[in-house]
Amino acid sequence: MALTQEEMEQRNKLQTDKVIDIDVHPLLRSMEDLYEYFDDTWKDFFRASKVSSITGQPFLVPVGGGLRMDSYPPEGGPPGSSPEFMKTQLLDQHSISHAILFLSSGYQISSLPQEQWAIALASACNDFLIDKWLSADSRYKGSVLVATQDPQAAAREIDRVGSHPGMVQVGLGIHSPMRGYGDKMYDPIWEAAVRNNLVVCFHVSVATGLYKNNSTGPTQNFPEFQSTHNQTFQGQMASMIFGGVFEKFPELKVAFIEGGFSWVPHMMFTMDTHWKAARREVPWVKKYPSEYVREHFWFGTQPIIKTANPKHVLQLIEMIGVDRMIFASDYPHWEFDSPQMALNHLPKEMREKILFENAKKMYGFED
Repeated sequence: MALTQEEMEQRNKLQTDKVIDIDVHPLLRSMEDLYEYFDDTWKDFFRASKVSSITGQPFLVPVGGGLRMDSYPPEGGPPGSSPEFMKTQLLDQHSISHAILFLSSGYQISSLPQEQWAIALASACNDFLIDKWLSADSRYKGSVLVATQDPQAAAREIDRVGSHPGMVQVGLGIHSPMRGYGDKMYDPIWEAAVRNNLVVCFHVSVATGLYKNNSTGPTQNFPEFQSTHNQTFQGQMASMIFGGVFEKFPELKVAFIEGGFSWVPHMMFTMDTHWKAARREVPWVKKYPSEYVREHFWFGTQPIIKTANPKHVLQLIEMIGVDRMIFASDYPHWEFDSPQMALNHLPKEMREKILFENAKKMYGFED
């Protein structure tokens, strides 16, 4: 969609040299896009099962089906299915130097009950992303999808495709299939991520089957669902820190995406309080939990919170640490945040760090 003259002037006024968008979602035109990437056994399973989506539709979004209505490619297909149209509408229009791709619904793979199918599906998704997207433009960077139901198989998949120059992170849903991600059963995944110099990105996901959405059980409507994402993020942060993950893997980098960030100061101070009072139970936690947060975690901006007093957002960012914040647009979903508008209430230096410098450092991108 073309910008008006007024919008162009506003964009140019706010524009930095570059933007790194760490939350971009390609969509499949249909599940047939993946068919060629399965071996014969899983091609037969695919046909016999009449697979119609990666994980089904776990939660209905009552706004455009969850997608921007102006992002349908002119050649047809759903929003996010055309590398060329995405280049025009997102990369070129918003000066995106790196777009970190996380295949839509790929964050639900770890909730699938059929473990071997989940493993095969993750592998096919990775080959599809490399073949159709990472080859289309050097600005596209990829997420390695894995099935965490089998951590050893997940580690093998990371080793298989993680060395591809376009792959920059391991992509997981925030819901773990068994126990929290601080449990030692998941150590092979973190070890493989570090071995391949990949960030581990946890994206908001939907609990299915026996898994709860939040502490009260399944949510009843979309506003409740959106407002309580942070509960799962908080739980996984505590699980990883008190599980000693960062003592075992001191080079591990973690990105929390689409879980908000206003809860982070509360969580840091709460963990510090309880660790100090009962640290004899977790002697492997050598530092204040807030120190692990400031050394190992980054937080996506999307959806940017709305408040009557913009100074409150600034205060929250300062409490977390501005170097921990990274820009996320969530394209092509309906809650898309424009890099030119979402952060325009922040000071210029802070805005430039969040839009580019912090993610550049986290991923190790060169100029």
